[in-house]
Amino acid sequence: MPPKKVPTSKTSSKPTASKGTTVKREAKKGGNPKGEAAADPPQMPPVTAISLKGLSTLTEEANKQDPKKWPLVIDLQGNVSTFFKYRDANVLQAELPGDLSVEKLRVALLGALRFGKPLVLDMGSRDMGEVEKLNDVEKDLLDSLLNKTLLEDERYLTLVQPGDEKEYHNSAYYATDRFSLVVVTTNPSPNTHIASRMTCFKVE
Repeated sequence: MPPKKVPTSKTSSKPTASKGTTVKREAKKGGNPKGEAAADPPQMPPVTAISLKGLSTLTEEANKQDPKKWPLVIDLQGNVSTFFKYRDANVLQAELPGDLSVEKLRVALLGALRFGKPLVLDMGSRDMGEVEKLNDVEKDLLDSLLNKTLLEDERYLTLVQPGDEKEYHNSAYYATDRFSLVVVTTNPSPNTHIASRMTCFKVE
């Protein structure tokens, strides 16, 4: 049976204003150094319920909904990382000291790309905006990973350092077609700037 959809609120995030107000004009005059009104944050996308066992086909389920997006898992019980550790995934946990360091992120990502397995970024209760630490590895790496352009034209090879094993320098040794990215959070209301760019699931 296909995973069921969890109903989400559709309340509008647009503020209402009475006729004749000059709210927008005032916002442009002050407060913002660039002279622009602050944009509303993206809305939380629909969330699909999934069982712990269903995580074995998580990437396939995400591809069915949108092949251009990776899965984000809301895990209130904190069991998802353990599940993936037993499935030979590269799991990094934000709440462990040093797990999101530049070198650990680079090596974990390259290894997942080479051996065709998931890279799981378990943010725990931390703000998911911390995934932007990927940009410390390489400029705009988060964007190229989320929109999957990192996998095109062997672009991922820019992550390889001279001291890495020779196999890492040759795309013939990579299994990028089996690679996947999974972001996990225990926050029931995750950062929508990241969540809006992913296909969202909630473990039930």
